[in-house]
Amino acid sequence: MATRYWVVSLPVQNSASTLWNRLQEQISKHSFDTPLYRFNIPNLRVGTLDSLLSLSDDLVKSNSFMEGVSHKIRRQIEELERVSGVMSSGLTVDGVPVDSYLTRFVWDEAKYPTMSPLKEIVDGIHGQVAKIEDDLKGCYMFNL
Repeated sequence: MATRYWVVSLPVQNSASTLWNRLQEQISKHSFDTPLYRFNIPNLRVGTLDSLLSLSDDLVKSNSFMEGVSHKIRRQIEELERVSGVMSSGLTVDGVPVDSYLTRFVWDEAKYPTMSPLKEIVDGIHGQVAKIEDDLKGCYMFNL
């Protein structure tokens, strides 16, 4: 069974480090035997309120698209496992095991420069996912 992760975003009022320490303290206080991993996202160029509102609408569409592609990938993997009888426990992201990638995430400044407008970053991520979907379609057509 694959490990499940929760990604939680919290508003930072004073210091991210202080908030992180308080979160760890509260989780351990309530005896949750759950490791916590910090998922550092850099400060991004937000732009104007109008651009944020426009991006908010785009994000709903992008999220649906990316979620759909994720489900297609999951179904493809399950189908390949079923046909081959081999479990694909060796899945990786850029050559790194998925668990390690998630627990040691580092923003890729080269791919997604933080000085770029937020819309460009979202469009870049959307483009990467669209390419993955195209590759997946190619693999599916190849296997028919």
